[in-house]
Amino acid sequence: ECGSRSVLSEALLGRLPIRDCLFCIDMKRIFSSALALFLGAGALYAQVPRHSQDIMLQGFYWNSQSLTGWTQLLPEVSDISKSFTMIWLPPSATGEGDNKTGGLNVGYHPQQWSNQQSCWGSPADLKRLTAAFRQAGVHVIADIVINHRAGFTGWGDFSEDNFGAFGRFQLTAEHICNTDEMNTDPNAGDWRGKATGAADTGENWGGARDLDHANPYVRQDVEAYLKWLKADFGYDSWRYDFVKGFAGRYVGSYNAASQPYLSVGEYWDGGYDNCKAWIEATGYNSTAFDFPMKYDALNNGLAKADFSKMTWQEDGKTWRPAGLIHHKSTRAYAVTFVDNHDTDRDDNRFTGNVAQAYAFLFSSPGIPCVFWKHWTQYGKAIRSQIAARRAAGLTNESDVEVTVHDRYYEAHAQGDKGTLICRIGEQAPTTVPEGYQLAASGKGWAYYLSDNVASVPTISGAPLIKVSGRSVSIAAASPVAVSISHLSGQKFVSTTTNAYTTTLPSGTYVIQAGDTVRKVCL
Repeated sequence: ECGSRSVLSEALLGRLPIRDCLFCIDMKRIFSSALALFLGAGALYAQVPRHSQDIMLQGFYWNSQSLTGWTQLLPEVSDISKSFTMIWLPPSATGEGDNKTGGLNVGYHPQQWSNQQSCWGSPADLKRLTAAFRQAGVHVIADIVINHRAGFTGWGDFSEDNFGAFGRFQLTAEHICNTDEMNTDPNAGDWRGKATGAADTGENWGGARDLDHANPYVRQDVEAYLKWLKADFGYDSWRYDFVKGFAGRYVGSYNAASQPYLSVGEYWDGGYDNCKAWIEATGYNSTAFDFPMKYDALNNGLAKADFSKMTWQEDGKTWRPAGLIHHKSTRAYAVTFVDNHDTDRDDNRFTGNVAQAYAFLFSSPGIPCVFWKHWTQYGKAIRSQIAARRAAGLTNESDVEVTVHDRYYEAHAQGDKGTLICRIGEQAPTTVPEGYQLAASGKGWAYYLSDNVASVPTISGAPLIKVSGRSVSIAAASPVAVSISHLSGQKFVSTTTNAYTTTLPSGTYVIQAGDTVRKVCL
Protein backbone atom coordinates (compact mmCIF):
# COMPACT_ATOMS: atom_id res chain seq x y z
CA GLU A 1 0.00 0.00 0.00
CA CYS A 2 3.01 2.32 0.46
CA GLY A 3 3.12 3.36 -3.20
CA SER A 4 -0.48 4.60 -3.16
CA ARG A 5 0.31 7.78 -1.23
CA SER A 6 3.03 10.36 -0.80
CA VAL A 7 5.43 8.75 1.67
CA LEU A 8 7.02 12.07 2.56
CA SER A 9 3.82 13.96 3.27
CA GLU A 10 2.28 11.08 5.19
CA ALA A 11 5.46 10.61 7.22
CA LEU A 12 5.57 14.24 8.20
CA LEU A 13 1.93 14.07 9.23
CA GLY A 14 2.60 10.94 11.29
CA ARG A 15 0.12 8.85 9.28
CA LEU A 16 2.31 6.14 7.78
CA PRO A 17 0.89 2.64 8.31
CA ILE A 18 3.20 1.11 10.92
CA ARG A 19 1.35 -2.04 11.96
CA ASP A 20 2.50 -4.42 9.25
CA CYS A 21 5.16 -2.75 7.12
CA LEU A 22 8.80 -2.52 8.17
CA PHE A 23 9.51 -0.27 5.19
CA CYS A 24 7.00 2.21 6.56
CA ILE A 25 8.51 1.98 10.02
CA ASP A 26 11.94 2.76 8.61
CA MET A 27 10.59 5.55 6.40
CA LYS A 28 8.72 7.12 9.31
CA ARG A 29 11.86 6.95 11.43
CA ILE A 30 13.94 8.56 8.69
CA PHE A 31 11.48 11.34 7.90
CA SER A 32 10.67 11.96 11.58
CA SER A 33 14.37 12.49 12.21
CA ALA A 34 14.52 14.83 9.22
CA LEU A 35 11.52 16.73 10.54
CA ALA A 36 13.20 17.10 13.94
CA LEU A 37 16.22 18.62 12.26
CA PHE A 38 13.98 20.85 10.14
CA LEU A 39 12.20 22.16 13.23
CA GLY A 40 15.52 22.91 14.90
CA ALA A 41 18.01 21.29 17.21
CA GLY A 42 16.34 19.61 20.16
CA ALA A 43 12.87 19.21 18.59
CA LEU A 44 11.45 16.29 20.56
CA TYR A 45 8.61 13.79 20.48
CA ALA A 46 5.93 13.35 23.14
CA GLN A 47 7.87 10.32 24.44
CA VAL A 48 10.80 12.66 25.21
CA PRO A 49 9.33 15.60 27.17
CA ARG A 50 10.72 18.94 26.03
CA HIS A 51 12.29 21.29 28.59
CA SER A 52 11.22 18.83 31.27
CA GLN A 53 11.42 19.46 35.02
CA ASP A 54 10.32 15.88 35.70
CA ILE A 55 11.94 13.86 38.46
CA MET A 56 11.52 10.07 38.60
CA LEU A 57 11.42 7.62 41.51
CA GLN A 58 12.15 3.93 41.01
CA GLY A 59 9.55 2.63 43.41
CA PHE A 60 11.11 -0.78 44.12
CA TYR A 61 14.29 -2.82 44.27
CA TRP A 62 15.02 -6.51 43.75
CA ASN A 63 12.70 -8.65 45.91
CA SER A 64 11.20 -5.65 47.72
CA GLN A 65 7.65 -6.98 47.34
CA SER A 66 6.88 -6.92 51.06
CA LEU A 67 7.91 -3.25 51.24
CA THR A 68 6.91 -1.79 47.87
CA GLY A 69 4.00 -3.92 46.71
CA TRP A 70 0.88 -2.18 45.43
CA THR A 71 -0.80 -2.02 48.85
CA GLN A 72 2.39 -0.88 50.59
CA LEU A 73 2.97 1.97 48.11
CA LEU A 74 -0.59 3.27 48.27
CA PRO A 75 -0.17 5.13 51.63
CA GLU A 76 3.07 6.66 50.28
CA VAL A 77 1.46 8.36 47.26
CA SER A 78 0.92 11.73 48.91
CA ASP A 79 4.49 11.97 50.22
CA ILE A 80 6.00 10.74 46.94
CA SER A 81 4.02 13.28 44.93
CA LYS A 82 5.63 16.15 46.87
CA SER A 83 9.03 15.37 45.36
CA PHE A 84 8.42 13.32 42.21
CA THR A 85 6.44 13.72 39.01
CA MET A 86 6.99 10.14 37.80
CA ILE A 87 7.16 6.73 39.45
CA TRP A 88 8.60 3.62 37.82
CA LEU A 89 6.81 0.47 38.97
CA PRO A 90 8.16 -3.11 38.60
CA PRO A 91 6.82 -5.55 35.95
CA SER A 92 3.17 -6.19 36.71
CA ALA A 93 2.46 -9.06 34.28
CA THR A 94 2.29 -12.57 35.70
CA GLY A 95 5.72 -14.11 35.52
CA GLU A 96 7.69 -17.30 35.80
CA GLY A 97 7.70 -18.68 39.34
CA ASP A 98 5.65 -17.67 42.38
CA ASN A 99 3.11 -15.01 41.41
CA LYS A 100 1.52 -14.77 44.83
CA THR A 101 1.57 -11.38 46.52
CA GLY A 102 4.88 -11.05 48.32
CA GLY A 103 6.37 -13.96 46.37
CA LEU A 104 9.95 -14.12 45.13
CA ASN A 105 9.33 -13.70 41.41
CA VAL A 106 10.33 -10.18 40.40
CA GLY A 107 8.58 -10.36 37.02
CA TYR A 108 11.33 -10.11 34.41
CA HIS A 109 10.37 -13.44 32.80
CA PRO A 110 6.71 -12.75 31.94
CA GLN A 111 4.38 -15.62 31.07
CA GLN A 112 1.15 -13.81 30.20
CA TRP A 113 1.01 -10.09 29.49
CA SER A 114 -2.77 -9.87 29.84
CA ASN A 115 -2.67 -11.33 33.36
CA GLN A 116 -1.68 -8.60 35.83
CA GLN A 117 -1.68 -10.81 38.92
CA SER A 118 1.90 -10.66 40.15
CA CYS A 119 4.06 -10.99 43.24
CA TRP A 120 3.61 -7.24 43.68
CA GLY A 121 -0.15 -7.50 44.11
CA SER A 122 -3.51 -8.01 42.45
CA PRO A 123 -4.87 -6.25 39.34
CA ALA A 124 -7.43 -4.41 41.50
CA ASP A 125 -4.71 -3.16 43.87
CA LEU A 126 -2.62 -2.04 40.89
CA LYS A 127 -5.51 -0.03 39.46
CA ARG A 128 -6.10 1.65 42.82
CA LEU A 129 -2.42 2.55 43.03
CA THR A 130 -2.09 3.98 39.52
CA ALA A 131 -5.33 5.95 39.96
CA ALA A 132 -4.02 7.45 43.20
CA PHE A 133 -0.73 8.46 41.57
CA ARG A 134 -2.46 9.99 38.57
CA GLN A 135 -4.84 11.87 40.86
CA ALA A 136 -1.77 13.24 42.68
CA GLY A 137 -0.24 14.40 39.38
CA VAL A 138 2.36 11.63 39.14
CA HIS A 139 2.98 9.85 35.81
CA VAL A 140 3.09 6.05 36.20
CA ILE A 141 5.78 4.12 34.31
CA ALA A 142 5.20 0.45 33.47
CA ASP A 143 8.20 -1.86 33.25
CA ILE A 144 7.76 -3.39 29.78
CA VAL A 145 9.44 -6.77 29.26
CA ILE A 146 8.87 -7.70 25.61
CA ASN A 147 12.26 -8.95 24.44
CA HIS A 148 11.60 -12.41 25.84
CA ARG A 149 8.84 -14.50 27.30
CA ALA A 150 8.56 -17.68 29.38
CA GLY A 151 6.30 -20.64 28.68
CA PHE A 152 4.01 -22.14 31.30
CA THR A 153 4.99 -25.83 31.25
CA GLY A 154 7.50 -25.95 28.40
CA TRP A 155 9.91 -23.81 26.40
CA GLY A 156 7.38 -22.55 23.89
CA ASP A 157 3.86 -23.13 25.25
CA PHE A 158 2.75 -19.54 25.54
CA SER A 159 -0.57 -18.56 27.04
CA GLU A 160 -3.10 -16.59 25.03
CA ASP A 161 -3.26 -12.85 25.64
CA ASN A 162 -6.75 -11.39 25.92
CA PHE A 163 -6.68 -7.60 25.78
CA GLY A 164 -10.43 -7.17 25.46
CA ALA A 165 -11.26 -4.45 22.96
CA PHE A 166 -7.62 -4.48 21.79
CA GLY A 167 -7.76 -8.11 20.67
CA ARG A 168 -6.64 -11.65 21.45
CA PHE A 169 -3.24 -13.03 20.55
CA GLN A 170 -1.67 -16.48 20.72
CA LEU A 171 2.09 -16.61 20.29
CA THR A 172 3.65 -19.91 19.19
CA ALA A 173 7.07 -21.28 18.28
CA GLU A 174 6.89 -19.49 14.93
CA HIS A 175 7.13 -16.22 16.87
CA ILE A 176 10.42 -17.21 18.54
CA CYS A 177 13.70 -16.17 16.89
CA ASN A 178 15.35 -19.04 15.08
CA THR A 179 18.63 -18.08 16.77
CA ASP A 180 17.11 -18.76 20.20
CA GLU A 181 18.78 -21.54 22.20
CA MET A 182 15.53 -23.50 21.98
CA ASN A 183 16.82 -24.72 18.62
CA THR A 184 20.16 -25.93 19.98
CA ASP A 185 19.89 -26.68 23.71
CA PRO A 186 19.34 -30.40 24.46
CA ASN A 187 17.39 -29.36 27.56
CA ALA A 188 14.65 -28.02 25.28
CA GLY A 189 13.45 -31.60 24.84
CA ASP A 190 10.58 -31.91 22.37
CA TRP A 191 10.73 -28.16 21.76
CA ARG A 192 14.25 -28.33 20.35
CA GLY A 193 14.49 -27.05 16.78
CA LYS A 194 10.91 -25.77 16.61
CA ALA A 195 11.57 -21.99 16.73
CA THR A 196 10.93 -20.76 13.18
CA GLY A 197 10.96 -16.99 13.50
CA ALA A 198 13.50 -14.68 11.87
CA ALA A 199 16.99 -14.23 13.28
CA ASP A 200 17.22 -12.07 16.38
CA THR A 201 17.71 -8.37 15.65
CA GLY A 202 19.61 -7.89 18.90
CA GLU A 203 21.41 -9.82 21.62
CA ASN A 204 20.13 -13.19 22.84
CA TRP A 205 18.60 -13.58 26.30
CA GLY A 206 19.30 -17.11 27.52
CA GLY A 207 16.77 -17.27 30.34
CA ALA A 208 13.58 -17.18 28.25
CA ARG A 209 12.45 -17.30 24.60
CA ASP A 210 13.49 -14.37 22.43
CA LEU A 211 10.49 -13.01 20.52
CA ASP A 212 10.72 -12.19 16.82
CA HIS A 213 9.86 -8.49 16.61
CA ALA A 214 10.26 -8.61 12.83
CA ASN A 215 7.02 -10.60 12.76
CA PRO A 216 3.97 -8.30 12.27
CA TYR A 217 1.84 -10.49 14.55
CA VAL A 218 4.30 -10.09 17.44
CA ARG A 219 4.29 -6.34 16.93
CA GLN A 220 0.49 -6.26 16.92
CA ASP A 221 0.50 -8.22 20.19
CA VAL A 222 2.94 -5.77 21.79
CA GLU A 223 1.00 -2.72 20.57
CA ALA A 224 -2.25 -4.13 21.94
CA TYR A 225 -0.53 -4.84 25.26
CA LEU A 226 0.69 -1.26 25.62
CA LYS A 227 -2.63 0.29 24.62
CA TRP A 228 -4.44 -2.02 27.06
CA LEU A 229 -2.09 -1.06 29.92
CA LYS A 230 -2.91 2.60 29.29
CA ALA A 231 -6.65 2.16 28.91
CA ASP A 232 -7.31 -0.43 31.63
CA PHE A 233 -4.54 0.02 34.19
CA GLY A 234 -3.72 3.72 34.19
CA TYR A 235 -0.11 3.56 33.07
CA ASP A 236 1.00 6.40 30.80
CA SER A 237 4.75 5.81 30.34
CA TRP A 238 7.09 2.93 29.50
CA ARG A 239 10.42 1.67 30.77
CA TYR A 240 11.62 -0.89 28.21
CA ASP A 241 13.65 -3.74 29.69
CA PHE A 242 16.76 -5.14 27.92
CA VAL A 243 16.44 -3.12 24.73
CA LYS A 244 19.75 -4.54 23.51
CA GLY A 245 17.72 -7.63 22.72
CA PHE A 246 15.88 -6.21 19.69
CA ALA A 247 16.39 -3.43 17.18
CA GLY A 248 15.76 0.10 18.42
CA ARG A 249 13.41 0.88 15.55
CA TYR A 250 10.78 -1.34 17.17
CA VAL A 251 10.75 0.81 20.32
CA GLY A 252 10.15 3.76 18.01
CA SER A 253 7.20 2.03 16.35
CA TYR A 254 5.71 0.83 19.67
CA ASN A 255 5.85 4.37 21.01
CA ALA A 256 4.26 5.73 17.85
CA ALA A 257 1.40 3.27 18.32
CA SER A 258 0.88 3.73 22.07
CA GLN A 259 1.90 7.40 22.57
CA PRO A 260 3.29 7.28 26.12
CA TYR A 261 4.13 10.46 28.02
CA LEU A 262 7.68 9.17 28.48
CA SER A 263 9.65 6.24 27.15
CA VAL A 264 13.02 5.17 28.56
CA GLY A 265 15.11 2.23 27.40
CA GLU A 266 17.50 0.10 29.44
CA TYR A 267 20.39 0.11 26.99
CA TRP A 268 22.96 -1.18 29.45
CA ASP A 269 26.19 0.06 27.93
CA GLY A 270 28.83 2.44 29.24
CA GLY A 271 29.76 3.67 25.76
CA TYR A 272 28.42 7.06 24.75
CA ASP A 273 28.43 6.29 21.01
CA ASN A 274 26.53 3.02 21.53
CA CYS A 275 23.82 4.63 23.66
CA LYS A 276 23.49 7.54 21.25
CA ALA A 277 23.19 5.10 18.32
CA TRP A 278 20.31 3.32 20.08
CA ILE A 279 18.48 6.61 20.64
CA GLU A 280 18.96 7.40 16.95
CA ALA A 281 17.67 3.92 16.02
CA THR A 282 14.39 4.64 17.83
CA GLY A 283 13.96 7.68 15.59
CA TYR A 284 14.78 9.91 18.58
CA ASN A 285 11.53 8.56 20.00
CA SER A 286 12.80 7.46 23.41
CA THR A 287 15.08 8.49 26.23
CA ALA A 288 17.72 6.09 27.60
CA PHE A 289 19.23 5.50 31.01
CA ASP A 290 22.55 7.32 31.16
CA PHE A 291 24.85 4.36 31.82
CA PRO A 292 27.87 6.29 30.45
CA MET A 293 27.27 8.89 33.18
CA LYS A 294 26.80 6.23 35.86
CA TYR A 295 30.08 4.50 35.07
CA ASP A 296 32.35 7.42 34.18
CA ALA A 297 31.13 10.23 36.42
CA LEU A 298 30.01 8.16 39.42
CA ASN A 299 31.50 4.66 39.67
CA ASN A 300 34.92 5.48 38.18
CA GLY A 301 34.98 9.17 39.06
CA LEU A 302 33.21 10.34 42.19
CA ALA A 303 33.48 7.02 44.06
CA LYS A 304 37.27 7.18 43.62
CA ALA A 305 37.53 10.96 44.21
CA ASP A 306 38.77 11.30 40.61
CA PHE A 307 36.90 14.48 39.72
CA SER A 308 38.49 14.63 36.26
CA LYS A 309 36.38 11.63 35.18
CA MET A 310 33.17 13.43 36.14
CA THR A 311 33.43 15.76 33.15
CA TRP A 312 33.65 15.47 29.37
CA GLN A 313 34.25 18.22 26.84
CA GLU A 314 31.40 19.08 24.51
CA ASP A 315 32.81 19.34 20.98
CA GLY A 316 36.30 19.83 22.42
CA LYS A 317 35.35 23.21 23.88
CA THR A 318 33.28 23.31 27.07
CA TRP A 319 33.52 21.01 30.08
CA ARG A 320 30.18 19.41 30.91
CA PRO A 321 28.95 16.70 33.32
CA ALA A 322 30.02 13.36 31.80
CA GLY A 323 27.65 11.01 30.00
CA LEU A 324 24.78 11.43 27.57
CA ILE A 325 24.16 14.68 29.45
CA HIS A 326 27.44 16.23 28.26
CA HIS A 327 26.20 17.09 24.77
CA LYS A 328 23.32 19.24 23.55
CA SER A 329 22.33 16.53 21.04
CA THR A 330 21.70 13.89 23.73
CA ARG A 331 21.17 15.58 27.11
CA ALA A 332 17.39 15.79 26.69
CA TYR A 333 17.31 12.03 25.97
CA ALA A 334 19.10 11.06 29.20
CA VAL A 335 17.58 9.61 32.36
CA THR A 336 20.30 9.87 34.98
CA PHE A 337 20.58 7.53 37.98
CA VAL A 338 22.95 6.38 40.71
CA ASP A 339 21.80 2.76 40.99
CA ASN A 340 18.84 0.55 40.12
CA HIS A 341 17.46 -2.86 41.07
CA ASP A 342 20.17 -4.60 39.00
CA THR A 343 23.29 -2.54 39.64
CA ASP A 344 22.56 -2.49 43.37
CA ARG A 345 23.05 -6.25 43.63
CA ASP A 346 26.68 -6.62 42.54
CA ASP A 347 29.94 -4.79 41.85
CA ASN A 348 28.11 -2.34 39.58
CA ARG A 349 26.85 -0.59 42.72
CA PHE A 350 28.03 2.96 43.38
CA THR A 351 30.33 2.74 46.41
CA GLY A 352 30.95 6.41 47.18
CA ASN A 353 29.07 9.13 49.03
CA VAL A 354 25.46 8.70 47.87
CA ALA A 355 24.36 12.24 48.79
CA GLN A 356 27.25 13.62 46.71
CA ALA A 357 26.14 11.47 43.78
CA TYR A 358 22.64 12.92 43.91
CA ALA A 359 24.09 16.42 44.24
CA PHE A 360 25.73 15.71 40.87
CA LEU A 361 22.48 14.38 39.35
CA PHE A 362 20.22 17.21 40.50
CA SER A 363 22.61 19.89 39.26
CA SER A 364 22.92 18.27 35.81
CA PRO A 365 20.73 18.05 32.70
CA GLY A 366 18.65 14.96 31.97
CA ILE A 367 15.75 13.55 33.97
CA PRO A 368 17.01 12.39 37.40
CA CYS A 369 15.82 9.01 38.70
CA VAL A 370 16.08 8.25 42.43
CA PHE A 371 16.50 4.64 43.60
CA TRP A 372 14.03 3.52 46.29
CA LYS A 373 16.73 2.39 48.74
CA HIS A 374 18.44 5.76 48.44
CA TRP A 375 15.14 7.61 48.90
CA THR A 376 14.48 5.83 52.19
CA GLN A 377 18.06 6.20 53.44
CA TYR A 378 19.01 9.68 52.18
CA GLY A 379 15.60 11.32 51.85
CA LYS A 380 16.46 14.51 53.74
CA ALA A 381 19.43 15.35 51.51
CA ILE A 382 17.58 14.37 48.33
CA ARG A 383 14.58 16.51 49.24
CA SER A 384 16.80 19.55 49.75
CA GLN A 385 18.52 18.94 46.41
CA ILE A 386 15.21 18.59 44.61
CA ALA A 387 14.02 21.82 46.21
CA ALA A 388 17.10 23.70 44.98
CA ARG A 389 16.83 22.21 41.47
CA ARG A 390 13.22 23.35 41.23
CA ALA A 391 13.97 26.75 42.70
CA ALA A 392 16.53 27.34 39.94
CA GLY A 393 14.17 25.90 37.31
CA LEU A 394 16.60 23.31 35.93
CA THR A 395 15.36 21.03 33.14
CA ASN A 396 16.55 18.04 31.14
CA GLU A 397 18.01 20.50 28.61
CA SER A 398 19.66 23.00 30.96
CA ASP A 399 23.07 24.44 30.11
CA VAL A 400 25.56 23.23 32.74
CA GLU A 401 29.24 24.19 32.61
CA VAL A 402 31.85 22.57 34.84
CA THR A 403 34.37 25.14 36.04
CA VAL A 404 36.54 22.96 38.31
CA HIS A 405 37.30 19.26 37.95
CA ASP A 406 40.64 18.55 39.60
CA ARG A 407 40.81 18.97 43.40
CA TYR A 408 37.01 19.11 43.58
CA TYR A 409 34.00 19.41 41.27
CA GLU A 410 32.17 22.66 40.61
CA ALA A 411 29.37 23.14 38.07
CA HIS A 412 27.26 26.18 37.18
CA ALA A 413 23.76 25.22 36.01
CA GLN A 414 21.57 27.77 34.24
CA GLY A 415 17.89 27.30 35.05
CA ASP A 416 14.74 29.12 33.99
CA LYS A 417 14.60 30.95 37.33
CA GLY A 418 18.24 31.38 38.24
CA THR A 419 21.66 29.75 38.54
CA LEU A 420 22.60 26.81 40.74
CA ILE A 421 26.24 26.23 41.68
CA CYS A 422 27.15 22.73 42.82
CA ARG A 423 30.38 21.96 44.66
CA ILE A 424 31.43 18.41 45.49
CA GLY A 425 34.54 17.26 47.33
CA GLU A 426 36.24 17.69 50.69
CA GLN A 427 38.59 20.30 49.25
CA ALA A 428 35.82 22.45 47.78
CA PRO A 429 35.68 25.99 49.25
CA THR A 430 32.88 26.66 51.71
CA THR A 431 32.71 30.40 51.10
CA VAL A 432 29.47 31.55 49.51
CA PRO A 433 30.06 33.00 46.01
CA GLU A 434 29.23 36.69 45.62
CA GLY A 435 25.62 37.10 44.55
CA TYR A 436 24.59 33.66 45.80
CA GLN A 437 23.06 32.08 48.90
CA LEU A 438 23.62 28.67 50.41
CA ALA A 439 20.59 26.57 49.47
CA ALA A 440 21.50 23.08 50.71
CA SER A 441 24.57 21.24 51.92
CA GLY A 442 25.90 18.04 53.42
CA LYS A 443 29.16 16.16 53.92
CA GLY A 444 31.35 17.08 50.98
CA TRP A 445 28.70 18.85 48.88
CA ALA A 446 26.89 22.18 48.74
CA TYR A 447 24.37 24.00 46.54
CA TYR A 448 24.33 27.79 46.06
CA LEU A 449 21.44 29.63 44.38
CA SER A 450 21.77 33.02 42.73
CA ASP A 451 20.18 35.92 44.60
CA ASN A 452 17.69 36.48 41.77
CA VAL A 453 15.92 33.23 42.72
CA ALA A 454 12.66 34.33 44.32
CA SER A 455 12.75 31.85 47.18
CA VAL A 456 14.30 28.59 48.29
CA PRO A 457 11.63 26.04 49.25
CA THR A 458 12.48 24.41 52.57
CA ILE A 459 11.18 20.96 51.62
CA SER A 460 13.83 19.34 53.80
CA GLY A 461 12.95 21.56 56.78
CA ALA A 462 16.57 22.75 56.95
CA PRO A 463 16.95 26.44 57.95
CA LEU A 464 18.22 28.87 55.32
CA ILE A 465 21.14 31.14 56.25
CA LYS A 466 21.67 34.08 53.89
CA VAL A 467 24.58 36.56 54.05
CA SER A 468 24.64 39.85 52.15
CA GLY A 469 27.46 42.23 52.99
CA ARG A 470 27.52 42.29 56.81
CA SER A 471 23.82 41.42 57.06
CA VAL A 472 22.84 37.92 58.20
CA SER A 473 19.29 36.56 57.90
CA ILE A 474 17.95 33.21 59.01
CA ALA A 475 14.67 31.60 57.95
CA ALA A 476 13.24 28.26 59.06
CA ALA A 477 9.93 26.45 58.70
CA SER A 478 9.61 26.28 62.51
CA PRO A 479 11.53 27.79 65.47
CA VAL A 480 15.12 26.54 65.83
CA ALA A 481 18.04 27.35 68.12
CA VAL A 482 20.11 30.16 66.57
CA SER A 483 23.60 31.15 67.68
CA ILE A 484 26.21 33.47 66.15
CA SER A 485 29.71 33.52 67.59
CA HIS A 486 32.89 35.32 66.58
CA LEU A 487 35.79 33.01 65.82
CA SER A 488 37.45 34.41 68.95
CA GLY A 489 34.68 32.83 71.00
CA GLN A 490 32.58 35.94 71.68
CA LYS A 491 28.89 35.10 71.35
CA PHE A 492 26.76 37.71 69.59
CA VAL A 493 23.40 35.91 69.32
CA SER A 494 21.69 33.11 71.22
CA THR A 495 17.96 32.70 70.64
CA THR A 496 15.20 30.44 69.35
CA THR A 497 13.27 31.70 66.35
CA ASN A 498 12.09 30.89 62.83
CA ALA A 499 13.13 34.30 61.40
CA TYR A 500 16.07 36.44 62.41
CA THR A 501 18.07 39.30 60.82
CA THR A 502 21.07 41.20 62.14
CA THR A 503 24.05 43.26 61.02
CA LEU A 504 27.46 42.29 62.42
CA PRO A 505 30.87 44.00 62.63
CA SER A 506 33.54 42.88 60.21
CA GLY A 507 35.09 39.56 61.22
CA THR A 508 34.87 35.77 60.97
CA TYR A 509 31.81 34.09 62.50
CA VAL A 510 30.29 30.68 63.07
CA ILE A 511 26.53 30.76 62.50
CA GLN A 512 24.33 27.87 63.63
CA ALA A 513 20.60 27.49 62.98
CA GLY A 514 19.29 24.12 64.06
CA ASP A 515 21.52 21.51 62.41
CA THR A 516 22.81 23.98 59.78
CA VAL A 517 26.24 25.44 60.51
CA ARG A 518 28.21 27.98 58.43
CA LYS A 519 31.52 29.74 58.80
CA VAL A 520 31.47 33.19 57.18
CA CYS A 521 33.86 36.10 56.74
CA LEU A 522 32.18 39.51 56.81
